[in-house]
Formats: sequence, C-alpha cells, structure tokens
Amino acid sequence: MSPIRTFFWVGLLSPYFFLSATPVHAQIVLSANDGHTLLQNGVQILPPHILPDTLSKIAREKDNLWHVTGSIPAAASVVGPPTALTISPDGHYAYLSSAAQPNRLEDKIIPNDQISVIDLQATPIRVIQTTRSQPGATTLRLSPDGQHMLVANGKSGSITWFRAVDGRLSHAQNVTLPVKGGFVGGVTIAPDGKRAFVSLWKGDLIYTINLNGDHLQVEPNPLPLSPGAWTLRITPDGHYMSVNVLGHGHGKPGSIVMLDLQTPNLKEVDRVMVPNAPEGTDISPDGQYLAVVSQNGSAMPDASPLYHARGIVTVFRLSNGHLTQLAQAPGPLWPQGLIFSPDGTQILTQGGVDHMLRTLSWNGTTLSVQGDTPLPGSGANLERQR
Repeated sequence: MSPIRTFFWVGLLSPYFFLSATPVHAQIVLSANDGHTLLQNGVQILPPHILPDTLSKIAREKDNLWHVTGSIPAAASVVGPPTALTISPDGHYAYLSSAAQPNRLEDKIIPNDQISVIDLQATPIRVIQTTRSQPGATTLRLSPDGQHMLVANGKSGSITWFRAVDGRLSHAQNVTLPVKGGFVGGVTIAPDGKRAFVSLWKGDLIYTINLNGDHLQVEPNPLPLSPGAWTLRITPDGHYMSVNVLGHGHGKPGSIVMLDLQTPNLKEVDRVMVPNAPEGTDISPDGQYLAVVSQNGSAMPDASPLYHARGIVTVFRLSNGHLTQLAQAPGPLWPQGLIFSPDGTQILTQGGVDHMLRTLSWNGTTLSVQGDTPLPGSGANLERQR
C-alpha cells in the first residue's frame, strides 16, 4: 500500500457537494449510485421520485466507518456486474458507464450507452467528457499502460475498444461477439496488457481477447462456463482469474470459479458454492483473500420461498488458485458492489434497496459488521484505486 497522505479536499456547497475535512488515504475509493431504479417485488422499475445518478467519493472517518464525502451528478446504473467503474492507476481519472437510464415519458427503464470521464484531481472532482459506447454499456477496464479502455456492452452483445489519451476517450472500435443474445457482462485485462477476458452471462461463455495497440482479436474457441458467467477479477500476480457464476434468475445457489491463466487454454482449477447471485467480488490487496457479496434471493419476488431481503458476504482464503471458506456476515439489502479497503482490513459493500454502504471489519479470521452509512442512491458500482 502507498504511504498515507493526509490532506483536505473541499466540495462546493450545492445539492451534490458539501464541505468535508476528512483525511483520505492515497488510494481513492468511489461509489457510483443509481437514482432511477427501484426494485419492487423482484422487478426493476422507475421510483415515484427519480433521483440524480451520482458518483461519490468515500473515505474512512473517525468512527472507522466509510462515509460519502462528496458527490457529483454522473450517469450510473445497477444493470450489469457492479464493475462499471474504474480508476486510473495514478488516481487522476475515473471512468463510469451507464447501462440503463430512465424514460420518463414511457415510465420505464431503457438501455443507455453513456461513458463519463471524471477528473479526480480537480477541486471539486468533475466530469470532463461524456462519450458513447453501445447500448447496455457496463463493465469497463483500462489497459495497464492506461492508453486503452475495453467496455462490455451488455445486451448489445459487443465490446468497444477505446483509445485513452490524457484521460479522454476516442477512436472506438466495436466488435460484436458471435453469440446472439449472450449479454456481455464482465471484462478484465491481464497485467501484461496482452490479453483481455470477457464473460457472456446468457451465453455461459468466457472469451479471450488478444490486444495489440489499437487492435483487438477475439479467440474463436471460448470457454463454456455455466450458468451465467458474470463478474471477473484477476489476482495481483496475474496467475488466476475468479468468475462469479450468477445463475439465470431462478434463485439457485451461485458459485465462484477459479481459472488458471498461465496454461495454454483457460483451465478451471476450483469451483466453490456461494449463496444465490454472487455480484460484487474483490481480491485483497495482498492476494490472500477473496470476498464476494451474494444477493441471497433479494432480487426474487417477495412471495418466493427463496426470497431473503438481506445479502450475504463470504470471505475465502485464496491459495494457488484454490478457495477455502473462512467467514460469512450479513450484507446490505439487494447488494451490488464489493471491495476490500485499500489496507485490506475492511470490506465495503453497497445496498441497492436500502441505499446504504456497509462497512465490515476483517482481520484474516473474523468478519464483523461495523455499521452502515447512507448513499445518495442505489449502490451500483464500487471501486478502489489499484
């Protein structure tokens, strides 16, 4: 972890920003919040009063809980894996996609393709560019050198490869994957920048993408992975990749699959069961643990025997690509994103129904709920600087 720097940042006194004098770590932590989605009896609908979508800066305060310290309007969405937010390694820029937006005239939620670029070094932070990908734009990830960004376009069944120069995106290349209706969800890029991996939720597949400058090439033989390949994370050493196996909305248990990235073809080395619909996942900064928050039936209809309002956080030891369960604790309501704190001693996870950020303590053995703090909308995506 980088040394801690203590400094103050000041927000404008507006509906979105307020004054904060909170010491913050060198690593930035952000929450994207969806103001236009309400989960009602298992169905996503527009709420009676639509709130602005926002991007919030969060920090640990004196009570040892993580709090929102300021927010700006920025298009966000709970649709897709909760990884539609990424931060440049130098902490200068954040990138946020929005897979869905409100249609007030027809009173429904419709696809969106917007990507926002946020300058995190401005005071206050601000959106400096909005651009378009393809409908359903969800997970996005920067190449290790920061010169390109790959975007998964959900229901469009495509990926978009942007050039990034001084934070701004241009020269988009769109590639449609050869699986109709597969729903491209997760994206991650290997630390060497030569390969990317893309999950197809409805297609039950993992594609390998070869990267070469402005060009990308899709390997023709994807790895079958069912039911419902979703969120992707790669270990800090680049050896293994975790895949959340979400399921297809039937309330059944989910799983985490570990894939070996060092073999000629992707190889499954472990698979463990977790509660229904694993969403947010993170690997600890030291690479020793994997944490996941499962929806646990919270997106099912209220009358379903599989319905539970509250999610579940599970932590595993991660060793040589294998997972051993260590602890569980209650998560938020209809959980979405999850990350380890930059120092690895806490786990943060967002609630989509309760509009809360839950802080849990983690000491390598014990996982405990410390408390909840409010978010300005449905928690949709959560990320730390890496």
